[in-house]
Amino acid sequence: MPANLTDLLANRGDLTRAELDKFVLSQWQQGNHFLRVPTHVLPNHNEFESVAWEKIDCMLTKIVMQKADGLSFGFDMFPPKSAAKGDVHVHPLSSRLISVLEGFGTAIVKTCKGKMAKKEVGPGDVILFPHATPHCFWGAEDEPMVVEVLLGPYVPFEHPLHTVCPKNAKKIAEAHPELFAPCDVNELELVASKVIALQNQGALGLDEHQVMEWGDEYICNLGEIEVE
Repeated sequence: MPANLTDLLANRGDLTRAELDKFVLSQWQQGNHFLRVPTHVLPNHNEFESVAWEKIDCMLTKIVMQKADGLSFGFDMFPPKSAAKGDVHVHPLSSRLISVLEGFGTAIVKTCKGKMAKKEVGPGDVILFPHATPHCFWGAEDEPMVVEVLLGPYVPFEHPLHTVCPKNAKKIAEAHPELFAPCDVNELELVASKVIALQNQGALGLDEHQVMEWGDEYICNLGEIEVE
């Protein structure tokens, strides 16, 4: 496992999903949910313009690399606070290590002590948390915030457990804890089929995935879509 966060990010190409999960959980359990790194170890998202932004939930996202073990690297763009504000949510199946690249915003994450911690963040700030941890983000008033995100693993937006509200997540975790256990990337489809079967039986309630009306102007500026 990398000795520290700077080493991890400086050598992200050699990182494994197991190392990321272990590092994130260890740091989070020590209360290190907010950290900082030198900005020179962070990537330039403009070097990946060939990968299109995609509208998901309250943000734009692009995945630029996925490893065989499920570890994935990508970028998220959060809207200005005046345009939209992300709701607290959880990702039941994947851990997160998020580094702010440009812009400023607010991060909220549940700590290992069960409290919600809030921090105003900017370039070089890092937020990390294991799977199923409540959190949310939003950008500053006038400009969006762009972050690099390391996912262990990447879970497609279409997956029924991509994003769940904390209230439903608690109910599901109590009734079906096996659904919230970390899983290998090749098990994601099996988990999805189990969730869908429970939904069809009326034994499981989930939120509908929402895509907000934001971000077209940024995608349009890159010439990736045409907006009427």
